[in-house]
Amino acid sequence: MNTAVTIAGVTMKNPVTTASGTFGSGREFGEFVDLNRLGAVTVKGVASHPWKGNPSPRIAETYGGMLNSVGLQNPGAAYFIKEDIPFLRQYDTKIIVN
Repeated sequence: MNTAVTIAGVTMKNPVTTASGTFGSGREFGEFVDLNRLGAVTVKGVASHPWKGNPSPRIAETYGGMLNSVGLQNPGAAYFIKEDIPFLRQYDTKIIVN
């Protein structure tokens, strides 16, 4: 069965992708998930420069769940290009960066 989809001119072998922010750059979950089976890995947000994010506390419990204010912490584009892109290119999946 062909499950390929095309979104914004990018064809993925299937519509299954990770949620941005929750999957890091994929490296963190590589031992649990076969990244080759995904249509794409949507990585955590990447800024032009390293960003420490918000100071602590970043998470607070509430009656209905929790509040999250990490502040888009990330190592920056240069690190992402040098370290994460080569890692992700080992796999037969698209890379979506935001």
